[in-house]
Amino acid sequence: DRFERNGFDLRAAVHVPMVAAALGSTVLFETLDGDEELAIAPGTQSGYVMRIRGRGVPHVRGRGRGDILVRIVVDTPTGITRTQEVMLRQLAADRGEDVAPPGKGIRSHLRSARS
Repeated sequence: DRFERNGFDLRAAVHVPMVAAALGSTVLFETLDGDEELAIAPGTQSGYVMRIRGRGVPHVRGRGRGDILVRIVVDTPTGITRTQEVMLRQLAADRGEDVAPPGKGIRSHLRSARS
């Protein structure tokens, strides 16, 4: 169920927490032959595709197997604590990124647009 077949290749997705994608990590990914450790490089973006060679569907005629293509999905945290929000705002400030001021999320913008 976790794979989508494309010829001899298999496609799948693995979810990675935002911090793990930013700083780098390893995740276990279950293949047809058992677990494979995937090295998530620092700065990995959502949508990046990793290739696990020779772990896909066996070729019917001849030798070899297809590959597994794993799409990385970076999960953005929801329901963060006040401390986590402060830390994220500091990170955004250090990087020069513009973020909504506290209490000025999308719901606030929608309410003010209706007024």
